[in-house]
Amino acid sequence: MSRKIIRYVLIFVAFLAFIIIQPFTYENIDAGNVGIKINLYGTNRGVDNITIVTGRVWYNTWTTKIIEFPTFTQSVDYDPFVVTTKDAAEFKVDPKLNYHVNPAMVPQIYRQYRKTLTEIEQQFMRNSIYDAYRIVANSFSSDSVMSNREKFEDRIQTVLISKLGKDGFIYDQLTSAITPPESLRQMIDEKNASIQARLKAENQAKQADAEAKVKVATATGEAQALLVRAKSEAEANRLRQASLTPMLIQQEWIKKWDGKLPTTQTGAGTSFMMPIK
Repeated sequence: MSRKIIRYVLIFVAFLAFIIIQPFTYENIDAGNVGIKINLYGTNRGVDNITIVTGRVWYNTWTTKIIEFPTFTQSVDYDPFVVTTKDAAEFKVDPKLNYHVNPAMVPQIYRQYRKTLTEIEQQFMRNSIYDAYRIVANSFSSDSVMSNREKFEDRIQTVLISKLGKDGFIYDQLTSAITPPESLRQMIDEKNASIQARLKAENQAKQADAEAKVKVATATGEAQALLVRAKSEAEANRLRQASLTPMLIQQEWIKKWDGKLPTTQTGAGTSFMMPIK
């Protein structure tokens, strides 16, 4: 009886050991990821020509490895580094790259690099970004980098699209955050200040000129108005004087006479009268 118990115990222990150490497990490949199955032993050792889609995948951990590559957009913020322009000016670059993996090229990516995506980002991709900035910066002067920033970054993007694309990494966006050397930045600030001062002086001169023209126009208008009024008054006086004939004056005098004879006369043959109270 004891032997049977011992045998059952051994069988149970062996079963537990099998459950604990058995190599079979599964991997959930989430949506937005591509899983690749890698054979660790045998003649077909390496990456199978099979792309495992989303879902649950069972495999033997002793002979097979599953690696996931995300295919949604990745954002990598790299450490700053320095590049030199063709006139020996040093610019600091703090790049941030957005990219995603071409799902169809995931097996090729692993065959070529045999690394995880994080390792690829910090080695191959970082070196590619540094080389792109170095090559393009050597074709620009320090002034042209600042005055043609858009053209400079377009050249960087062109190099990266070609370099990363052929290896299965699709370029989405790159932020340079490029900083000029302190001496150049000071020159730029002084130049900008000079331009602002010149523009301010030009605006002030234009404003003063406009105000002077307004004053001249106002004075001219007032002078012309005075002249018109003076001419009008002179013409009116002339017309009034021309209309005062001796006959008209005598008629006006008769209209205003009250019918009383003058009490004092200055002499014979005169019509001047002076009232004496």
